[in-house]
Amino acid sequence: MQQYATPISKHWQLAREGGGLVQGADDIDLCIHNILATRKGSDVTRPDFGSNHFDYLDTPEDVFIPNAVREVMLAINTWEKRAVVEKIDFGDHAPHLTMTVFWRVTDDVSGEIYATSVNLERASWI
Repeated sequence: MQQYATPISKHWQLAREGGGLVQGADDIDLCIHNILATRKGSDVTRPDFGSNHFDYLDTPEDVFIPNAVREVMLAINTWEKRAVVEKIDFGDHAPHLTMTVFWRVTDDVSGEIYATSVNLERASWI
């Protein structure tokens, strides 16, 4: 993740832990991570922000995966219009589950695929 001291793009935000700014695809990656790390309803100023995939963490795998994929797709399609989700993978096994979202920039000619990983074990405390 490349960090900058001043914005050079109209799409930017503060990097994690105050380490400068992120822009471009790194900005989208951080937005997706923030969406997927936020339980829907936990942000009082935006009660619809986030994802409901947390609701399925303690369900059997055959229930969790299709429901989590649906909720993640819905959340990203709603809150991050700059990204198109190509695929969602799950690694490891409960309780050490990692979700990786493969996505591309909506209007990018090159079609480069990016990946955003969320450790569900750490995010589930929300």
